[in-house]
Amino acid sequence: MRLPALDMFRGGAVLLMLVYHFCFDLNYFGVVSIRFQTDPFWLGLRSVIVGGFVLAVGASLALSNHNGLKPWRFLRRQAILGVAAGLVSLGTFLIFPLTWVVFGVLHFIFVARILALPFLRLHHLNPAFALMCILVGLSVQHPVFDHPWLHWLGMMTHKPFTEDYVPILPWFGVLLLGLYIGQSIHRHRPSIFLTPPSLPGSGMLSWLGRHSLLIYLLHQPLFMGVLYLLPR
Repeated sequence: MRLPALDMFRGGAVLLMLVYHFCFDLNYFGVVSIRFQTDPFWLGLRSVIVGGFVLAVGASLALSNHNGLKPWRFLRRQAILGVAAGLVSLGTFLIFPLTWVVFGVLHFIFVARILALPFLRLHHLNPAFALMCILVGLSVQHPVFDHPWLHWLGMMTHKPFTEDYVPILPWFGVLLLGLYIGQSIHRHRPSIFLTPPSLPGSGMLSWLGRHSLLIYLLHQPLFMGVLYLLPR
């Protein structure tokens, strides 16, 4: 079950991501000076972008398995995500060897989709589990989670030195909210989600949303390649 509104929502996250990463690349090449690690605006924008992607993943997982888990479709998607996450790690290792991506957004999505499978049956309990995951992820910190092999869980006392970091907690809670939203949409079928929006730019956003993974993989090499070739 594919929803035009969900494609548009995901496309909006893609568009914000393109803006964010283009500004990041401008900063990398010295065209502008932005403190991405400390500026509240850019930190907030990153959270909005990641949250949008993760919500959409949860909703899509619910909608694509509303009649029960389809193992081959799920495994095929996992294989694609696994390869894509590996390419991101390899690419960032070649460009940023000291801060390469070990557990970024694609790594999170790969793992979280597996962890979410039991929650497909919980329906109305998912908001409670989502809130618990978010509260624990935001409030609990312990040195044991600073161990490199546990970074992926979250709850560290400091952010790891990496270009992208999306730990299981608190972000798994956001995915569970998306799961609940997707199941609620399928159950109640509100017309606002089922009817293709006729807003300006809706076609472009829908296209971005339908091709989000490909755009995610290609946009940074393209941006950085173009900026590298421009005279400075």
